[in-house]
Amino acid sequence: MFVFSSSFAALLSLFIVVHLRLISSLPNPGNEHGSQTTLTNTTIEFGGPGVGAAPLFRKKPFENGPGPQIYPSGQTQPSPPALPRYFAWDRMLHIDKGNVVVVNVQTGEPVYTISQSPEDHRTTIVSNQHGDQLLSVNLKKTARRGHKFRYNTPSGVHYIIDPRGARTDRWYMVMEGKQAETFTYFRGHSKNAGNVYFQGHNKTKIASINFVKSLDKTHWKSDSLSGVKDIVTLEITQPTEIGDQYFIGLWALVKRRIDHYGL
Repeated sequence: MFVFSSSFAALLSLFIVVHLRLISSLPNPGNEHGSQTTLTNTTIEFGGPGVGAAPLFRKKPFENGPGPQIYPSGQTQPSPPALPRYFAWDRMLHIDKGNVVVVNVQTGEPVYTISQSPEDHRTTIVSNQHGDQLLSVNLKKTARRGHKFRYNTPSGVHYIIDPRGARTDRWYMVMEGKQAETFTYFRGHSKNAGNVYFQGHNKTKIASINFVKSLDKTHWKSDSLSGVKDIVTLEITQPTEIGDQYFIGLWALVKRRIDHYGL
């Protein structure tokens, strides 16, 4: 009786093991929906010692194939190149008569507006087309001609003027935060146009400001600058996460200071 029981138990155990192995070799019904794990990168071999042996599962090294690329820890995918950031608006900046529209030079679409605060005519505001205020800067009464001055903004950017006596003044745009940067605006001697450079980075040019009489409007669906004879353009020439509004605000502040104190 003991021998029979032992034999029966052994046969039952063998049946269970073979049955489980056969089930594991069946196709996975959940793969289409991603709910179960697939046998990725696995070779299934049949045979081996004995007749009807269970399948053997052998892992093989990763190989190139379809699917997303895997980047090692610490390595990131390269960012796509940024689109050109090229803007234009009326350089006379008559914001006392209404908002000044800033357009994308490639498309002609309005992207920003420059205005003055209804509560304080000394405050210049740059907004997007949804009406969100992106930057405000005040032409302080305490600033004096011929003296250095720092214009602070609620956005964490500061504009600093260094008059430099008889020489052309220098303007600095100081960005606070995790990506602190300082930029220098070398404007022309007799006009509010010139280039903006990183203060470090071997003085790499980041933006250029120019006066032009006309623009190529071939691809414009509508002309928001119709009738504007004196145009200023801003072209950001280096990839940067610094918002467009800070460069526009820099130019607008310099313009309003020149209008107030002269060149």
